Amino acid sequence: MIKILIVEDELIIAEDMSNILEQMGYQVNGIAMDADEAIACLENEKPDLILLDINLGGKKDGIDLAAIINEKFDVPFIFTTSYTDPATIDRAKVVKPINYLVKPFKPEQLYTAIEIAMFNLAKNPEKQTTPDTEHEDGLIIKDALFIKDKYRYTKLSLSDILWIKAEGNYLEIHLAERKELIRNSLTSFLDRLNKSNFYRTHKSYAVNLDYLSRVEPTAVYILRTEIPISKNYSEDLMKRLNVM
Repeated sequence: MIKILIVEDELIIAEDMSNILEQMGYQVNGIAMDADEAIACLENEKPDLILLDINLGGKKDGIDLAAIINEKFDVPFIFTTSYTDPATIDRAKVVKPINYLVKPFKPEQLYTAIEIAMFNLAKNPEKQTTPDTEHEDGLIIKDALFIKDKYRYTKLSLSDILWIKAEGNYLEIHLAERKELIRNSLTSFLDRLNKSNFYRTHKSYAVNLDYLSRVEPTAVYILRTEIPISKNYSEDLMKRLNVM
């Protein structure tokens, strides 16, 4: 579940936003009224996204706070504001928000702003979008996979993934206690994942080597589960493991 910090100096507006977000399936992990409270919240628990009002009480406004967030916390943020004047927008552009939402806004506008922002965060800007990636149900952001289910994203740490199996146009993401299903190809997913501990063993399988317990000529074991491995992948894996 995506964790969101609300930075808003109008308590009634903040609580209304919080209720809307929770109804949509997001997790609100804090409400801050000014820059100092926001920094304290960020030092205590890092969210996945910040909804940041530009007009804040105190010496620092939302744009000043955004510069601090970029420097110290590296958390994406969406500006929420009633300001649309060129001077404010020019200042806002400098700190690179992932979206800009003008008040007053409707719940569906808030939802759209968040979803588009999270989707764009997961995209590799060096790669063009292809038909294969336009319909993905899983977004990779930093060290987590966000799995889309209707109106919400469920956050899944990449370190919790044991192995991945391709089934047609879908991928089964296997965890210790459950599995998740996303729409993607194994090649595309591994390219975007770009993690050295995830290793392809077969045209339909990839494994997390952190959980590798045994290697055989035609199979590897992830904990106690047998996963097939093709000959060319097996030879490469043995070199990689530097077997004595």
